[in-house]
Amino acid sequence: MSNEALLFPTYFFEGELFCRICAQIRKFEISSQEKYDKHYGKCDIPPNKPLFCQCVECDSTVIYATHEFAELQEEPMLGLCKIWGMANLEAGDAVFHPTEGLCTVESVNRFSNSLPEITLRDKNKKKIEAKLDIQTQSKNNDFYRIFPQNAASARIGDQIYHTETKLFGKVVGLEFNGEQAIFVKFDDGKIERCCFEKDRHYLTDVVLEQSAKWRCKDLSFSQSLQIHSREKILYVKCLVANFATVCELEKVITSIPQARCFVMHVFLEKTNVGSNDVYKELTKKGICLCNGRVELRDWEAHITGFSSNKDIPESIHKALQKFPIKKIILKIRKRSDIKTIKTINEKDCFIKMSKMGRYIYIDGWVKSESEKKNANFTAFFSSFSFRIKNNLLVIN
Repeated sequence: MSNEALLFPTYFFEGELFCRICAQIRKFEISSQEKYDKHYGKCDIPPNKPLFCQCVECDSTVIYATHEFAELQEEPMLGLCKIWGMANLEAGDAVFHPTEGLCTVESVNRFSNSLPEITLRDKNKKKIEAKLDIQTQSKNNDFYRIFPQNAASARIGDQIYHTETKLFGKVVGLEFNGEQAIFVKFDDGKIERCCFEKDRHYLTDVVLEQSAKWRCKDLSFSQSLQIHSREKILYVKCLVANFATVCELEKVITSIPQARCFVMHVFLEKTNVGSNDVYKELTKKGICLCNGRVELRDWEAHITGFSSNKDIPESIHKALQKFPIKKIILKIRKRSDIKTIKTINEKDCFIKMSKMGRYIYIDGWVKSESEKKNANFTAFFSSFSFRIKNNLLVIN
């Protein structure tokens, strides 16, 4: 497995993409750096996040970004339009007219035994009256991205209408090496590489790399920073001190315009900490989740639990700013029925007893197994409930 593949440990989904090595459409396995679920809210999948795509036939790889897949968008039709005469039109639809270009449907008047009368407005708000004289039901509900007029933000999966060749197709791949282009599978079965308009200015990898280095020049750790650009993806490699440093670097890199996404490979100066150290640090800052768990894997803090405080994610990020971790991954569910029964905060222990639902939860840490057992008695006499779940960590 390549070093790049190791940065994308989570399988996401399979998709059919154009493979440049095979020169045809192949099945690709698509992996991510963190867990996303494309079957739930699309708004939960952030844009500009890198995805590692590997051909199952030849093992060739390519990096695409989350926002470059139409199926991962919350509004996949955004920026698309209908083709004049090829679909049932409604007021408000964006349409492409062969002679008038991109227009908006203002109104549709339908009469029995007669063709509908359509009122359009072009980009200059000029009114256009016409009759819809062609209707092909096979393309009744389709929306298209117009090529080459508005193909600069084309996504994989977008349907394409090529205004010069009058052909319909679907985007199956993107290319940013030199001039930007898309790979389109047209309805006749042919796969073609279509370049964008030549008079459009696109930032080159050289300029993008120089821009990134200039923006990072004042960072305290800039001497250890390595940045290069490939197909408008920024690859960042550096030695960092703590989570605050990672956040600072990400803030600068994400502010760079025209970068498709960035792939970070960070190393920590100090790595002699474990899950218990992270847990104790949170309790020192007054953060103890009900039924909480903390696990440190590959210097990423995975934190789960329940809380009634809506600001708890922000508090956790703030509490761990100076800790030597790369990323904080939270799975915290909000519960309004959590009630604190008793809190013990001493030098050699932190114990918090909470009622959630029918159970009493004991969270925190102690120094011995006997102290953990004694906490059960304290919880019982504080609540007179036998439904006790003891999650105390024993940390010497």
